[in-house]
Amino acid sequence: MKKIQIKRILVALDASTVDRNILQAGIALATRFNARLDALFIEDIDLLHVAELPFVREVVYGAAVGRSINVAGMERSIQTQTARLRKLVASIAQQNQIEIALSVLRGNVASMLCDASRQTDLLIIGKNTQLLEKSQKIGSITRFVLSTARCNVAVLQFGSNIERPVVVSFTGSEASQHALSLAIELAHEDHNQLIVLLPAVEDSKYQQLSKAVSESVDDYSLNVSLIRLTNNTAEQILQVVHRHQGRLLLLESGSTFLSETQKQTLITQANVPVILLH
Repeated sequence: MKKIQIKRILVALDASTVDRNILQAGIALATRFNARLDALFIEDIDLLHVAELPFVREVVYGAAVGRSINVAGMERSIQTQTARLRKLVASIAQQNQIEIALSVLRGNVASMLCDASRQTDLLIIGKNTQLLEKSQKIGSITRFVLSTARCNVAVLQFGSNIERPVVVSFTGSEASQHALSLAIELAHEDHNQLIVLLPAVEDSKYQQLSKAVSESVDDYSLNVSLIRLTNNTAEQILQVVHRHQGRLLLLESGSTFLSETQKQTLITQANVPVILLH
């Protein structure tokens, strides 16, 4: 099985509380694969466009009325965010003795992230679990990135990091082979434990997939647990991850295994990092 190549990792920063942990996740993976680590912050041009509207006001908790928003004030706020992120990236890079190249661009966040995905092997983005608990839906930017990114994508919730045991799905597709290849490499760092999910298929196909997994791990002295799903749903996958105390989930990015709706449900509800492989 051909090993997946991860030579360049890009962490997308968004001036929220998830920045520190997704930077640490990027460092963990960059160190593991001896990859270049870049960080990207996109100053959202849409915020400036909103600030130009005369009827838009900022609502402050406890205040009787909202306060007006203007372009100059929004510009100062963006510049403050950018300066804070520059300090954060420099501090974390120094603490971990690693070089992190930070780029700051301005434009539409979703489209610019997808443009950036063309030039990297793995894009790491964060999700704020506290906000998701209210909406139970992933944000529009995350949704757009997942559907259009040209590279592998890792989605992390607030406070999570790259940990083990590793859980990976395998359907025999090229993307699932890439997922299995990456999972095998990561599993070596957790007493060689690896949990492999096989889809709900007929017996002959199941035997074929089981054999393919065995052949793939034959040279690696891994302790592999094969789990056969009865339904290819986000809920059942998350139940298996929880039951086996999985800390990292790898899936193929296409719809061979899960529909787009099921993938979005899984990412919304997962309390572990999810990496989607092309």
